[in-house]
Parts: sequence; structure tokens; C-alpha cells
Amino acid sequence: MANHVSSYLSVRCISEEGQKVWDEYVVGTLDKNKGLNEYEVHLGHFLFSHDETTGEFTDWDFNTMCEEVGAKWAYASDWDDCGVSAYSAWSPIVEWAQMVAQKIGGVDPSVQLVLTYEDEMPNFIGVATFDEDGLNTDNTLEIDELFGMLRDGEEDLAKLWNEDEEEWTDDESAWDIINEVQWEYIGDWQSSNEEWSI
Repeated sequence: MANHVSSYLSVRCISEEGQKVWDEYVVGTLDKNKGLNEYEVHLGHFLFSHDETTGEFTDWDFNTMCEEVGAKWAYASDWDDCGVSAYSAWSPIVEWAQMVAQKIGGVDPSVQLVLTYEDEMPNFIGVATFDEDGLNTDNTLEIDELFGMLRDGEEDLAKLWNEDEEEWTDDESAWDIINEVQWEYIGDWQSSNEEWSI
């Protein structure tokens, strides 16, 4: 089961008016609340009020957080005029990215945002696209599929796989190879599986 999920929401296409919304709504909200924590900002600040002294939310609701952000907690760790890096519990921040896309879509029908995400193991990886209406596509690759992709691309790794037992014949050697190559494969997969419906 996933624990921390890393996400990156990037701007692919945006108008001048859309950029103003991004700068004011996304960057502005994060910048304004950065003083509460020097290194990160809880994405709950897009939904809930907080006590100015303690920084604690005054109208926190667990279900709203899950429904509107996509995770029980989520923090932005870095942001600028074209993207936001974040990490969250158990799930990616697809719903939050949708909220941002729809907000920008109110003034920019051409907006396109892309969310790449991966669980820390990774138990899954994915790439989602968003337009003015919100979520456009969401492609996910589970760990078994990822391992299959790695075995197909890495001959030395394929030799360590016992098909009948569905396990590695040498766990340590297999994980050494996986840890060395997986992030390049993940990046390539996310790039090639970024899709837009017509």
C-alpha cells in the first residue's frame, strides 16, 4: 500500500489571463501561507481557514480534504510560475489539480496542466492531464506492470525472474538493478503516456 506519493503539477499551455489566475490563486496562496512553515505549505489552505497565531485550521474537515485534494493530507514543497511539487498521503493530488485547472479554465479555455505522480516504493506511477473542464485523462501503471516493463528492457533483470514462482531468484541483485534504472523508465513512461482526449 502506498504511503507518501510525490506529485508535480506543470503548466503545459496557459494564456496571459490564465497565468494571472495561476500566479494569484496558486502561487499567491502558497506564498501567503509559507510563513507558517518555512519549507512547505499544506494544500488545505486552498479550502480551510486557519488561526493566524497557531497556523492550525479552524474549519478542518477530513472528508472535504479527501474529496477536494485527493488525500487526507498534502503539502506543496516547491512552486513557481509554471509548476508545483507536492507530496501527499496514500493518493496523488488529482482532485486538487482538477480544482486548479477548472479555476484557470474560468478565464482560459485553452489551459492544459499535467500531473505526474509516483508512490515512494513505487507501488504505482501515473500521469494525468487537465483542461478547462478538469480531469482529461489519467494513466496509471501498477508495480507488477512496472516490473514487467523493467524486465523487458533490462536483460540482466529478466534473467533473475522466475516466471513459474513469480519471484526474483536473487532479491538483492534484482533490487540493485531496479534501483539503478527504474526512475529513468518511470520518467520515459510518464512522458509517453501523457494523453489528451479529443
